[in-house]
Amino acid sequence: MGYTKKDGSVVTDEWMDAIADGAEADSLPGKAVKTETNAGRPRIFEDDELEAVTFKIRKSRLPMIDSATEKAGGSRSDFLREAVDEKLERLAL
Repeated sequence: MGYTKKDGSVVTDEWMDAIADGAEADSLPGKAVKTETNAGRPRIFEDDELEAVTFKIRKSRLPMIDSATEKAGGSRSDFLREAVDEKLERLAL
């Protein structure tokens, strides 16, 4: 089994070994690219800050929430934020 790079060349074990050897010798080919990063994870919402809210929920609901978040590919927090947004939209607040 092999992988193909963007340029069409195939990634082989020999190529990977050469890259690993270069990394270990601190002599990788190419130029370093300067990047800028900020501390912490990226903001979820650019236009609004998040505020922590803590509340209790029936224990029997957690497996259902976790199942829904797994299917949707999100987190509990994402699920609960969306639930609050949907309820507020229904109430037209």
